[in-house]
Amino acid sequence: MSPLQKYTQEEILTLSLVPLWVFYAVAGADSVIDHREIGAFKGMLKDAPKLKDAFARAVLSLLYERFDEVVLKSKSEQPIRGIERAMSIISQKSSPSESEEFKVIVFAMGWSVAAASGDFTETGEGSNISDEEIENLTHIADALSLSMAKLRKVIVSTDAAKIWNSFLEKV
Repeated sequence: MSPLQKYTQEEILTLSLVPLWVFYAVAGADSVIDHREIGAFKGMLKDAPKLKDAFARAVLSLLYERFDEVVLKSKSEQPIRGIERAMSIISQKSSPSESEEFKVIVFAMGWSVAAASGDFTETGEGSNISDEEIENLTHIADALSLSMAKLRKVIVSTDAAKIWNSFLEKV
């Protein structure tokens, strides 16, 4: 059974918009979307079939497959409001355990996009993640209803690739 079977086609489209809304909210927060941010996002979408979590794998794979259609649709709503609407749909159709990993993965995607332009020192201290990106990541965490305990896995590391790889199946 597909983890998206209980959703309508319109709801599935809305769910597939969530990662894109996160991307826009983070990468566009400082009005500078650069090639490293785009590359980080595209790389994570390309990895979608390798995700351990079936729900996240289904949603992100759909976004990757229907990218052009979803991008056109994504401009119809403000990112944070869209994320909140999608979470309302998820809370009505799925249990918290079914959607929790998806929420953390989507947040990790946003954090990885923000970190893609970051210049960490050898000690892992400091970055050029803008205050606007940090503020929007906070709004995204709120919209996703993620607790600090859930976010800790993502925000305590300076290695975005290591965090992202923790969501992928070992090959």
